This record gives sequence, structure tokens and C-alpha cells, in this order.
Amino acid sequence: MPQGGLPPMAMPDLMAHKTKPQIEDVAPEPKKLIDPSQLDIKVKDPQSKTIQIGGGSGAIVDPSGIILTNKHVVYEQDADYTVITNDDKHYSAKVLARDPINDIAILKIDAENLPAVELGDSSNLQLGQTVIAIGNALGEFTNTVSMGVISGLSRYITAQASLAGHSEELRGLIQTDAAINPGNSGGPLVNLAGQVIGISSATVMGAENIGFAIPIAAAKQDLVDLKKHGRIIKASLGVRYVTLSKAIQEKNNLAVD
Repeated sequence: MPQGGLPPMAMPDLMAHKTKPQIEDVAPEPKKLIDPSQLDIKVKDPQSKTIQIGGGSGAIVDPSGIILTNKHVVYEQDADYTVITNDDKHYSAKVLARDPINDIAILKIDAENLPAVELGDSSNLQLGQTVIAIGNALGEFTNTVSMGVISGLSRYITAQASLAGHSEELRGLIQTDAAINPGNSGGPLVNLAGQVIGISSATVMGAENIGFAIPIAAAKQDLVDLKKHGRIIKASLGVRYVTLSKAIQEKNNLAVD
């Protein structure tokens, strides 16, 4: 089982064209398809001095300022989050919801009429399909674009978030050989029609060309839940046991063999 490092990522202007459903290439006359938003994370230390502890990226999915990113990018409950859009405007961001299972978070900034990405369909992806990862590579090289193919589907990994300091089991992932570097988390994985089909989330440290993204279908459902219920809803089934003491036995009228 690979051990993935959860990279803190971003995204830029993507210029591409879809030529055939499964055989794709970059067009000679590119078209602007998406407008990115870079996400920086800042947190206050005990002396109230603001220090930057990490960063990533997010995709604006609604003109009202709704943004998708990774949960591990905004894991700190007490941190101050700032979104920097492609035109260098800064917005204070509020975390609306964190997915309890998937590495997904939904943010909101106070803005209107923002350019929003188009969410694609991750249910019919195929091995070898061309994809593009967009991000703030290494936290320094903003709007970095890398191209690759879908290398695998329905992958499972245990990923370690270096910034958040916790590990998380991630399932149903898209594997790609498009470069996903530290600093890229939360950025979009898109097809050559410019549609977001995944959210870049993890990479295998020490390996080459092995990165993972969360299928956009999971994020779509989270957005629906948030709009309908005000929170992300996940079904769960749990069982716990307790030692059957005499008091519990008498209180619940339980027979003991």
C-alpha cells in the first residue's frame, strides 16, 4: 500500500481544446477555460503575530464565492484563511464544511460575479485519458500546469498530511502521472475540455509520476448536501460494546447465560 504525502496546491488559466472523446491534444489556438484562485493559509501564534504555515489552492465553483479545496489544506480550526484570486485580490475565507470521509472542504469568500469552473463527470473516466493538473508547485511557482494521463482508477491509499500532522485513508481515487507537487493540494485535475474531473490531493513521496485526485463526483454530492441541509451528510454504521455489569443487566432486564 503506497504512503502518500498530502501536498499543500493551486491552479491557473488553462488553455486547451478537446479534439476527440478519448484522443485529446492541446489546441494550436488555445481557449481560456478556467480562472484560478490561489489559497494561502495563515495562523496567529500565541503572541498574535500572523505567520504563514502553509497554502494550497481551490477552484471557484459558484460566482457567489463558493470554493472547493482539500480538507487538509484548511485542517486547522483556528487558522485565518485568505484566498488570493488570479487578479491578486485578497479575500478572507470562511470554511463552510469539511467532509468527514473525503479530503474535501468547501469555503466561502465575500465576492460576487466571480468566474467559476465547470464541473465535469468523473464516472466515465478511462485509463490513458489525458488530464491536466494545475497548481502552486512547491508553494512558489503559481499557476503551474502539468499534463499526464489517468494511470488508474478506484485507488486506495493511506496519506500523511505533513502540515496537519495526521494520516487519512483515501478511497476511490484517480491515479495520474501528471505532476502533483507539494503546494498543489486542492487544485483541479481537468480534462482537455476544461472540465474539472478531480481535486488533486496526494502524491507518493520518493516516487515519480504517481499522484492522486479525488473524483469530482464526491465534491458534487458535498455541494448538494451543503445547499440542501447546510452541512455535509455521510451515512455511517457503528457498533460499540460495554462490559455487562450487574447494574446494566438489571436496568435493561437482560438475561445472562
